[in-house]
Amino acid sequence: MPNYSYECQDCQNIFEIRVSIKDMEKREFTCNKCGSSNTRRLFNGFSYCGNSSSYKGNAGGCSSCHGGNCSACKH
Repeated sequence: MPNYSYECQDCQNIFEIRVSIKDMEKREFTCNKCGSSNTRRLFNGFSYCGNSSSYKGNAGGCSSCHGGNCSACKH
């Protein structure tokens, strides 16, 4: 299941929710600090590491390891 980050617009608390994509679309999440439902979903970037001919990025590793040695880089 993916993690989604939210920010409370009332207290600026940032929190994560782990929920299925299907359930995420149906629910409104409340702040775990103040209980407000005035929350906004944050965009979390994603990365891809690999040796794919369709991938035009750094095939030598991701921005974390730069060499293909981390668990995200499966060569």
